[in-house]
Amino acid sequence: MKRYIFIFTLLALCLQGFCQSNKVVTKPNTVKTNTAGQSKNTAAVKPKTTTKPTTATTKANTTAKTNTAAKTNGNTATKTNTTIKTNTAKTSSAATGTTAKTENTAAKQPAQTAPQASPTCGYLCNPPLPYMPSKLDILFIGNSYSIDTSTALPEIFNSIGIRNVNVYVLYKGGCSMKQHYNYYKSGEKVYELHLFNYQGEQLLDKAISINEVMRKVGYDIVVFQQYSLESGDYSTYEPYLSKLIQAYNITKISPRTTYAFNETWAYSSKNKNIAKYKTPQNMWKSICSSVKKMKAETGIDVVIPVGTAVQNARNASNLQIQGELTRDDLHLDLYMGRYLAACTFFEAIIAPCMGKNIRDDFTIYGKNGDPSQVNNSNRRILQNCARLAIANNYEISEFVDE
Repeated sequence: MKRYIFIFTLLALCLQGFCQSNKVVTKPNTVKTNTAGQSKNTAAVKPKTTTKPTTATTKANTTAKTNTAAKTNGNTATKTNTTIKTNTAKTSSAATGTTAKTENTAAKQPAQTAPQASPTCGYLCNPPLPYMPSKLDILFIGNSYSIDTSTALPEIFNSIGIRNVNVYVLYKGGCSMKQHYNYYKSGEKVYELHLFNYQGEQLLDKAISINEVMRKVGYDIVVFQQYSLESGDYSTYEPYLSKLIQAYNITKISPRTTYAFNETWAYSSKNKNIAKYKTPQNMWKSICSSVKKMKAETGIDVVIPVGTAVQNARNASNLQIQGELTRDDLHLDLYMGRYLAACTFFEAIIAPCMGKNIRDDFTIYGKNGDPSQVNNSNRRILQNCARLAIANNYEISEFVDE
């Protein structure tokens, strides 16, 4: 009997434990169900959350919290509230991240598109040299160095057979670009106007203004040049070169014009003014440096490198030259020096336009017996000096004697 009572008691205890166990399991299921229900509520609230939280979104979240607290017990409400806060925090973080990313992108953008500082005088869009024109008119705004550069051109034109090129030289001795600019403003008739073509040299006018010359002919090419002593000092170029270009642009009658620049030569070592540069070599290097900067600042990309051609000739072992290729330690000698300058002008300006080559010139230039005469023994070397200067304006070539 006692054994039956013990077994019954044991069964009762097991049954009680089983019921309590079922009761504990049921509660989490309820919580899960409620939580699932609140997840639906949270999901309903979540679409209202935007990338940038607003006051409306905050109110919606607060309402969701209140409803959840009313429908569930304390534990469930706490869990649901935590979930909502976490989602809200994630949304805020996402919004903050998006905003930060946008700000970073905006911060980087100006640095990528910031314009570079423009040069002081502005860039010039220089048209290319005309090709095979029916007539070619060139204006040289310069001084005595421009006369030296152009004097031998008629001999070359006749030798090669060119009859449709006219080179006008506006001449005033020792005239700088600053002076040209001032004479343009004043309109003073202080210039001579020379013409060089196959017929030789002609003096067209003894007293004319730069303004009159600019609108006299529809020039295809305009050549600028600096005063020799200032050629190696770029600070003397601007703003006068740019202002002269502007002046010509509003005065010209030609539909298009290519701009060029004549690079002058260094004085001989005996010239009294060489002290400014110490040596002819240093003077030439200073001139090259100024021309290089001129190209970058103005966009004039057509250069007549007479200065480098002269330095090539001074370093040629097979040329018998007098006075370092000058007649007075300043100007070029009458034959070899002037012929070399004309060859450089021809190759840089006229040959590309007319489809010609300085090699086709067989001029005997100068008096017989003159040590500076251009003849069959030195002509090719002088032509080499010119062509190599055009090929590399900033170095002395080793090939001039070939």
